[in-house]
Amino acid sequence: MSRLKVIVTVFSIVLAGAFSASAGTTTTPQTKKKKKVFQGRVTVTATGEATPADEVPAAVTVIGRKEMDDSQASTVASLLRRVPGLTVIRSGDFGSVTSVFTRGTNSNQTLVLFDGVRLNSPYFGGYDFSQLSTAGLARIEVARGPYSALWGADAVGGVINLIPERAHRGVSGSVLTEGGEDSWSRFEGQLAYAEHGIDLFVSGFHRDGRGQLANSGFDLSQGLMDLGWSWGRGSRVALVVQGVKGDTEIPFSGAALTPRRHQSSSQTLTAVPLRWNISPRWTLTATVSHVDRSFAFRDPDDAFGFTRSDTNPDTNQARVVSIHRLGRHTVSWGGAWRQDTVDDSSSFGINLRGRSVTTTSAFVQDMWLVTDRVRLLAGARWDDADRWGSQLSPRLGAGWTFAAGWDVHASWGEAFRQPSVGELYFPYSGNPDLNPETSISWETGIARRFGRRLRIELNAFKTHLGSLIDFDYATYRFDNIASAKITGAELGVTWTLAPDLALDTQATWLVTRDPAGHALLRRPRWSGAVTLSGRASSRLRIDLSAMFLGIRGDIDPVTFARRPSPGTVTADLALAWRVCPNADLTVRVINLFDRRYQEVLGYPAPRQRILGGVRIRLP
Repeated sequence: MSRLKVIVTVFSIVLAGAFSASAGTTTTPQTKKKKKVFQGRVTVTATGEATPADEVPAAVTVIGRKEMDDSQASTVASLLRRVPGLTVIRSGDFGSVTSVFTRGTNSNQTLVLFDGVRLNSPYFGGYDFSQLSTAGLARIEVARGPYSALWGADAVGGVINLIPERAHRGVSGSVLTEGGEDSWSRFEGQLAYAEHGIDLFVSGFHRDGRGQLANSGFDLSQGLMDLGWSWGRGSRVALVVQGVKGDTEIPFSGAALTPRRHQSSSQTLTAVPLRWNISPRWTLTATVSHVDRSFAFRDPDDAFGFTRSDTNPDTNQARVVSIHRLGRHTVSWGGAWRQDTVDDSSSFGINLRGRSVTTTSAFVQDMWLVTDRVRLLAGARWDDADRWGSQLSPRLGAGWTFAAGWDVHASWGEAFRQPSVGELYFPYSGNPDLNPETSISWETGIARRFGRRLRIELNAFKTHLGSLIDFDYATYRFDNIASAKITGAELGVTWTLAPDLALDTQATWLVTRDPAGHALLRRPRWSGAVTLSGRASSRLRIDLSAMFLGIRGDIDPVTFARRPSPGTVTADLALAWRVCPNADLTVRVINLFDRRYQEVLGYPAPRQRILGGVRIRLP
């Protein structure tokens, strides 16, 4: 009965927004002033429509192009280490499997999007961040908390949305080359053109190198094209194609050397996004996409005969959203369709051939500016799959500016992770009767802004995870047998030392427990980062980041026994010296103090690397 009341409340708020909104203009002098948000951050991930991040009643972090350039980071994962609530774990050197744990949830409970297109693998869930560069991105949006009410499956801990660059008027471009220790080489180039309603953006990326062990090389290539046609006031249709290809050598497994073991992957995303501003009060957005993936594993020396494995998990998607600005309400409603298909085979035979799951969805949301100081958000989504059933995901949030510079928010929501195709149908261990994993989350936060120089934000959250899918050794198959509780807090402080120099500090405290009272693996109780970034002088830009990863539980790769993994503090440094208006000399040091550490037991992280390069911009 309580669940029914929640559902009725959500839909009542949304319908109230649709039918009781004023027909007058929504922009007042107060709201105009408010849109000059701290550092000008805008998010589409948290609400589905471009919204100033400070006006969203939730925890949102936006990493812009300037931060990416200042850090000189080649991967998105490197920058996610600086986001409150996120733990990034890499099993070795660059190119090795990299997982993100958001607010203590599992690594397969964070939804990853590329401009709204789902990237999570349908085979066994999750996303490997080792194969994702910063090239061609305009910004990275991280929305923490349950977002299944808007985005559907897997948005339990949060959503990471990668927003690509677009061309603006005229011609622009840049080239970056970099080289250094361990045969490191990196190339990035981009070119943009826009004129008479046509815009074209293309970018290319390549990085390769080797680790300090035999058979530990890695390389990654990526290309992006965004071709669009615009008309009217902000309407646009485009063709977006992104291709990613990577190869990583694997030097050992447990205590055994593997001199010829390696894995490769490729992904091609093709999408047609549409934004049609039908009127000042009505916008229609739609995206049709296809994501083609392939993964290959090879080890001709494997003693057990597992010499190869090939997997092709593909996804077809379509999403339509109708957005209505009705007085102080922004009401969004729409639907989505997705088909996941997996083929998998190995040296032992075919495991899956054309196994698929089709999911259809409908959702509705209302962003209500009750007064100039009070904001309410209510939404719900219904997902129905032809294999595992259906799931309802409601969400409520409220924000209040109760005094000059003071903002508080509170939210509640339910989310789910769908059973993967592998968990449903893999031979012998698959279970077609699996139910989705579920979560209930609460969050409250407060932010204090001191003029334009200092902002402090504190968020507290609690999540209960149920029906978690785990391997049941009694039946020798996957089943919904696990649960967990998570309590945590996030602190973020941004101090603007000069007009283009800022000190960002973030810290996360987590307490995770399974039914036996054990902490969840690879989730530290304490983690954090301190970053000084921006212009240090008229010609020098600096990015110095120190990151702390606390003690956490892990599995010994040889004995498979549970044991603690030590905490560590590491630092990275990037410098860019402007030698002329259109060229910079760059230097960066990975693992500045040459620390010996492991983020995953048995897999040493890279030692110090010194890299140098040049960045040239078109005049």
